[in-house]
Parts: sequence; C-alpha cells; structure tokens
Amino acid sequence: MGLARSKLYNAVKNPGCAGFLITEDDKITLFGGDVGSPVRGLSDGRSYIHQFDAATTSNVQVTLMQKPRWYPTPLRLNDGKVLIVGGSEFCLKGPTWNFSEVWDPAKPTALTAQVTMPPNFVKNMGLNWYPTIRMMPKGEIVWFVEKSGAVTDQKFNVLFDLPDIPVGYCTMFPTTSSLAELAWLPPYDRLRFVIFGGTDCGATTATTAATTSLRMEVFYCKEHPSGLCHTPWVVENMLSIPRVMGDATTLPNGKIYLHGGAQKGGANAGPASSVANWQNLMYDPEAPEGSRYSKWEFCKIARMYHSANCLDPTGKILIAGSENSGNYSLLAPGMELPPKPPKELRLQWGIPTEIGPTRQRPVILTHPAVITRESTFVVTFSYAEGELEGATLAAPCATTHSLHMNSRVILLDIVDSPTPDSVEIAAPPLGLFGDALLGSFLLFLRGQAGTYSEAVWVTVA
Repeated sequence: MGLARSKLYNAVKNPGCAGFLITEDDKITLFGGDVGSPVRGLSDGRSYIHQFDAATTSNVQVTLMQKPRWYPTPLRLNDGKVLIVGGSEFCLKGPTWNFSEVWDPAKPTALTAQVTMPPNFVKNMGLNWYPTIRMMPKGEIVWFVEKSGAVTDQKFNVLFDLPDIPVGYCTMFPTTSSLAELAWLPPYDRLRFVIFGGTDCGATTATTAATTSLRMEVFYCKEHPSGLCHTPWVVENMLSIPRVMGDATTLPNGKIYLHGGAQKGGANAGPASSVANWQNLMYDPEAPEGSRYSKWEFCKIARMYHSANCLDPTGKILIAGSENSGNYSLLAPGMELPPKPPKELRLQWGIPTEIGPTRQRPVILTHPAVITRESTFVVTFSYAEGELEGATLAAPCATTHSLHMNSRVILLDIVDSPTPDSVEIAAPPLGLFGDALLGSFLLFLRGQAGTYSEAVWVTVA
C-alpha cells in the first residue's frame, strides 16, 4: 500500500464466494469457492481447501473437503482445528449438506471429520449460506443462521437453543445483513455481537431494507446447567437508515464502522439492489442504548455486492470493490459512478474522527515480538495528549460478503507505568480461546477520547 504497487494474483481454482481465514502459521486459507471459469483460466474450486503462497502470488491446493461448498463459513476452534459450516453445491441453488466438516491443519491432507449441526440451526438454515459461527473463550460454539441458532460445547453437543430474532425480516444471503463481533473486554467472559440490517424475506429491488440492528450477548453464568446464559435480543434503530449487505468493521477503540451496501433490494450481482447507501454510521457499543449510532460524512462511491472493508495497520479502514456499482442510476446527488463501469476499481480509506488529522495519536517506539499469554509485557511510546487508556490486539482481516470471518478484537489493561514513556500491559489469559488465539495480531495503544496508535505486528504464544 505504501508503495502503491499491486501484483497479479493467480487463484488457480475459482475462489469466488469461498470462506477463508488465517491460520496460526499466518497462511491465508480458503475453503470452497465456485465452478470453473474458463474465461479467467480458473478450474472448479468448490471442493478444495487451498492456501495463498506469497512467493508466487498464487493459491496452492492443500486437500479436498467431503462436499463442494459455495458460501461456507470457517472457524478456528479451541484445539487449533477448523470447523467448516454451510455452503451449497451450486451458486444460488442447492443442494446443501446435512453435516459440517472439521479440518486439521496439523494433518492437512487427512480426510476431514463430519460434524452434526444443531437441530435448531438446521431448522433455520435454508441453503446455509455464510452462517454466523463464533467461539466462546473456553471453546463453546455459537451457531446462528437467518433467524435463530444454538450454542454447543467443544464436542458439538447442544447446550441450548438461541431464541428467534424478534423481527420479521431475514438476514442470510440474499437478504444479507452484516455482522460484527464486538471487542472483548476483561475479564473476557462474554461474546457480544450485532447483526446490522437485512431486508424482507421476499425482497425485490423496490423493497426498502431493514433500519434496525439486533444485539445479543452470550456469557458465562451459574444460573444455567451449561454454565452459559444469553441476553434477550436488543433491537436498535440505525437512525432510520435502511441497509442491506453493508460491511461492519470493529475498530481498536471498540467502535464499529458501518459502511456501504444498499438501501433497497438485496445482495447479488446484477440488478439485485437499486439504491446505493451513501450514509456511513459509527456504532458505539459502550454508549447507552438508544444513543449508540452516529453519522459519518457522505460517501460518494457506491459499495455494493462484493465490496469489503478491512482494518489496516495504520488504524484506517481500507475499502475496496463493488461488483456492479455502475449498474445503478439511483444514486444520491454527489455520488459518482465508477470511471470504468460496471466494475469499481478505486480504493478508499475510512478515517475515524478519533485518528483524524487534528488528533495527536500515541506512537509505539519499542515492543516485544512475542506476547506470551498469562504474562505482562512492556511497550515504550510517545504521546502528547496525556495518559494511555490501554492496548488492543486485533486479528488480521479476512472478510467477504459482509462477514468478518477472522475478526477478533481484544482490549488489554495497563497494569503499571514503569516510566513516563512506558507501560506494562496484561497479556490475554492463558486459556483464552485455546489454540485459536495463537498467531499474528496487530497491537495498538489506546489514547484519550478514543484515539489509538498505528499498529505493530506481534505473535501471540
């Protein structure tokens, strides 16, 4: 990015609509994809697990899954294996499958294991496209698709069902909502997530998208035999701004940047949606209910299907893509069609106010290369605006189709300030997320009033 250079990428097998994440050894790993594309020189990728090779800027086949999967969701598990959920055999149609798969990166060519999905999840899954699969700190798994789901233990035994969402609209492709896992706060005992938008289950290009979000928390407790409880769904008004297939990015200060998508229609290529969303929002999960949303400035570039946002090491949000922005004539005054429609090739930065040009940001001077769990570590810094508030670990970005599959943002406490320009920070607890926490993370320092530093790369061990 700094050199403004790009390289050609040879996917070899069609990675379109794959699921992907980053493993402990820093390999971008893709699961499934789409049928072959002769015009692009790509063979069928639906059944494959493949990894990106930086040396050749191409994908390398690792092994086969038991079923072809278009739109699957992968999740790194507590034991380091990867759970692969959902996806159908063909683009935009079934069949789908009655089991998930577990792949072991330690035995990469071994046959995947079949996993039975929770009945309440299956009841709601339809074609099971990009379901939401999240993990609790001790390894329990939260399964959600379309309107409901379940929570299972590490061995995939059902602990309890989740309640249905208390709204009439749908959330799975092509009525795609965007989902954010909120930042983890000490003592790291609750998963908090928000589902932003969606639309009517039978939406057409004229259907106005949902104007609300849905928030739930799953947390450790003594009241339920499983040791886990959940809050009711909390329905929040997104300032009456409709949104379908937007992107939601969790920032180092814990806020959520909500960008792009459409105000009418649904997700898909071609004329599936009609009115590009020009109003970005910021969601502050720690603010009182009813006052968590605020508006950002007007966005002139439409970001529709196949666009994505990623947190960059600079702390900015990198915004890219949009398959068919040039097809839309229903743009707000001031919005621009792409220079070479219908593809949108321009990149943008989203710059939060907290790190804007008028703010003094902390600067990391020295830091450890490796952070060992259940320990403390020292970072030296410079900062002109007073005391630091803490630090943040953010997993590297792996996002597609409104779903951040590799998302994990962990806020860390400062336990001491040995000198005016150094802080001693508490690393994550030893058992937190098990082996799924191992690997590379971005380390930020948090300053006053929501500001934060640029990041440095560290390894969590």
